[in-house]
Amino acid sequence: MSVFEPRLTANSNWTGDFVARQLDVRIRTAPDSAFAVEDLVGLALRRNPKRAHLLVSTVLAKHVPTEPALVMAAGTLLGAFIASELCLPTHDAETSRSLAVATAALTTALRTSGTDRHNAITALGDAAAGLHTRVPDAVVLGYAETATGLGRLVANALGAYYIHSTRQATPGIESVAGFEEGHSHATSHAMVPTDPHWLDGDGPVVLVDDEFSTGSTVINTIRELHALVPHSDYVVAALIDLRSTADRARFADLAAELGCSIVVTALGTGEISLGNDIIERAAALIAELPPVPAGEAAPAGARGRLAMLELTDADIAPIRSDRYGNMAPPPEEDVAAVAGQVAALLAAQECRGPFAVLGCEENMYLPVAVANVLAGLLPGEQVRFSSTTRSPIVPIDRADYAIAGALSFASHDATLDGPGSRFAYNLSGTHGRPGTIVLFPEPGTGRRDVLAGNPAAGLDPLAVAMTKAADDVVVVLLPADLPPATDGNSSKDAP
Repeated sequence: MSVFEPRLTANSNWTGDFVARQLDVRIRTAPDSAFAVEDLVGLALRRNPKRAHLLVSTVLAKHVPTEPALVMAAGTLLGAFIASELCLPTHDAETSRSLAVATAALTTALRTSGTDRHNAITALGDAAAGLHTRVPDAVVLGYAETATGLGRLVANALGAYYIHSTRQATPGIESVAGFEEGHSHATSHAMVPTDPHWLDGDGPVVLVDDEFSTGSTVINTIRELHALVPHSDYVVAALIDLRSTADRARFADLAAELGCSIVVTALGTGEISLGNDIIERAAALIAELPPVPAGEAAPAGARGRLAMLELTDADIAPIRSDRYGNMAPPPEEDVAAVAGQVAALLAAQECRGPFAVLGCEENMYLPVAVANVLAGLLPGEQVRFSSTTRSPIVPIDRADYAIAGALSFASHDATLDGPGSRFAYNLSGTHGRPGTIVLFPEPGTGRRDVLAGNPAAGLDPLAVAMTKAADDVVVVLLPADLPPATDGNSSKDAP
């Protein structure tokens, strides 16, 4: 299998089969679902005593390197689903037809491999390009860390204000709300908007996550937000919705209690059933697996070249993180400028493909947008996107399992819960090994944060791990627009 070759979900091995068989996990797609759930996710084992399994998305690119155009089209399509649920007057017969065409195109892309896959994803991008329906009075909230990029893509599709929750430390910026994600390895989320009026409008509040299993996190969030500023309309959106009948009833009960409307939409809808004693059985299964060397995707001692591309505010406008709230994403011309500089450095260094562009934890949207442009600047080369993550997942290198290889390394960002381990997946094993990794730390990361003292011995743990996974690693350092302490003078209506 070639590097980053997709494993099909129709008429071939499903990347959830192993976990489904071993732990008696069953997924059923609802009859009215727009997509088969198995097309949208595989399964893996968590290293988490609260939940044994992980739904691994095929379109999110958090854990699986994925074509950036596919990621962006899936996010745009979810935005169109949301607009359709809002029953906007602009959703006429022509818009409905466009939505149906884009939906069919995504299924085709997910089920296509080899040379035909590129054409299928190109067709998907063309179909998704016309789906933008503006809902400028909406407030879109994405969940850290997994859905920060997805939420931005939805907000782009709606032309709406966007903010995501965060686990990053934000000195000088007070949290206005917080909520818990009970099953997560890192449970606490904070909201740190710098605009005190971010929630004051009367438009719909849109909550975006990658998947809903119980919906408890969403219920906690709506309660928190409604206590701040009551709203009449909430839209809850995800790539997949696998809530039980009882959990769906909880949403209806909450809406009745608060006197509001709560509408849920997802690309894939269904149910999941878990085998008895799944936590204990998963632990026993993991204990039987052979050990996998953490952080080693190459022979011991092998290390790729490290280069840095440091851009300043003379090159692009400083990047303001969406954790603080933004009405618009970074300008397209700045995204193109970053991609152009990266492409020039790759050529100058004679870096070889396949190319893996990696965001870091919550920093997902700008890297995937750059990767999408970069793919056009490197014709004939494989360019894939994924991200580092906090999620501890068990790698098993087999075709019917979603996570083939793992890198682990120490965190380097300041976070609310302190330092810890971080991971990057599927840069080794069945998926192969990328020739070059292009890494995007949080904007504001400086050269001193990557190289500490002696470059031969003081490399940041993240950079060290990446040089074990590829022949070349390019670390892209971008300027940050760090907001001052909340002063009440900013506005989401500002350009």
